[in-house]
Amino acid sequence: MAGRVALAVASLLCASITSVLAQTSTTSYRAIFTVPASAQNGLPVLPNINDPQAVNAQDVCPGYTASNVVRTPYGLTASLQLAGKACNVYGTDVDTLNLTVEYQSSDRLHVEIVPTYVDSSNSSWYILPEALVQKPTIDADADAVLDSDLNFVWSNDPTFSFSVIRQSTGDVLFSSSGYKLVFENQFIEFGSSLPENYNLYGMGEVIHGLRMGNNITRTFYAADVGDPIDYNIYGDHSFYLDTRYYEVDATTGNLTYAANATNASAEYVSYSHGVYMRNSHGQEVLLRPSNMTWRTIGGSIDLYFYAGPTQDKVTKAYQTSAIGLPAMQQYFTFGYHQCRWGYTNWTELQDVVDNFAKLGIPLENIW
Repeated sequence: MAGRVALAVASLLCASITSVLAQTSTTSYRAIFTVPASAQNGLPVLPNINDPQAVNAQDVCPGYTASNVVRTPYGLTASLQLAGKACNVYGTDVDTLNLTVEYQSSDRLHVEIVPTYVDSSNSSWYILPEALVQKPTIDADADAVLDSDLNFVWSNDPTFSFSVIRQSTGDVLFSSSGYKLVFENQFIEFGSSLPENYNLYGMGEVIHGLRMGNNITRTFYAADVGDPIDYNIYGDHSFYLDTRYYEVDATTGNLTYAANATNASAEYVSYSHGVYMRNSHGQEVLLRPSNMTWRTIGGSIDLYFYAGPTQDKVTKAYQTSAIGLPAMQQYFTFGYHQCRWGYTNWTELQDVVDNFAKLGIPLENIW
């Protein structure tokens, strides 16, 4: 009897609560958003390099004019002013720039162009911290202005340009003559002429033939992907080595540039130099038959020229001044390493190790 009473009371309480809730609240339902299949499709973006209607900055931008040139113990400084109306083609033109030229050692020349007015609000756009990427500096014992084989020459005709010349041969290693300097907050462009059938190497990390060729566009934008041909991999070095061959006149000793150094009976000598662009923004270099164009979407123009004149001297100077020497390796790392992407389980891995042993192939490491 007591149980039936308790059940009845509980039923009344439940009904009462339900009635109160029904009078004081309502239930509503909202539509749940579902991502449509069309979200998989990106916008049809065409790179400027492939867009015939894209504006050519060289056609519409005014370039700069140098003034206030001041000699320094190791080079010079100057101001660069827009030489006309701002073009603002892919960003906002920077009105005033600072040029710094430093003969940092007997075989290294530094050319830097940065905005004049940089503060904490925009320094990250233009200034690459030395804590992230080492910045080559003037050697402690340098008297490089006097003994350098590199010579910096500039001109304002028709707008600011500069050339780097090897004094011992008179060879022009880099020349922006005929190209306008474009410097905007999201776009920088400058160019240089190159000799016929030039030999450029570097600008990695990309799977490509050792010699880059004279009709490619090399994009620097680390993608962290495995091994696509001619596309970005894990990192990049915005550095190139330029090697030029010359025929030697047996009577005078004069050198003549050899565009096609393939004559087995001819006597050639070679000179190499290096160019390093210290910039960590997305970049691209257009290599064409007679010139190169360098573009970046940020940072500054921070160039280092290495005189060489041999490949090993260029490489050593680049290592010791900019990126450091390779790390010393443990002894086992010089043995045979086997690696691949896609081992599915330990059993498959063990089979590979066992087969190496069965066939008598030395295996130092597998990963």
